[in-house]
Amino acid sequence: MQAFFKKQSRKQKGQGVIEYAGALVIAAVLVAAVLAIGPEGITNLFTEIMTSVQGYFTGQLEAGLGGGGA
Repeated sequence: MQAFFKKQSRKQKGQGVIEYAGALVIAAVLVAAVLAIGPEGITNLFTEIMTSVQGYFTGQLEAGLGGGGA
């Protein structure tokens, strides 16, 4: 029975290293993608996101202010 648990604990330790390596690979791919897009692409992306968020909240506020009433 103890042999089984020792085998399981070694597997879990190795699994943690593999998960850490996987996270590093994902981070490296994301950094490479950001560098490939360049500063202009990143600026345009954030501008589009902020414009969308602003439009959403503006629409919500207008619907809330104009839609109430008894």
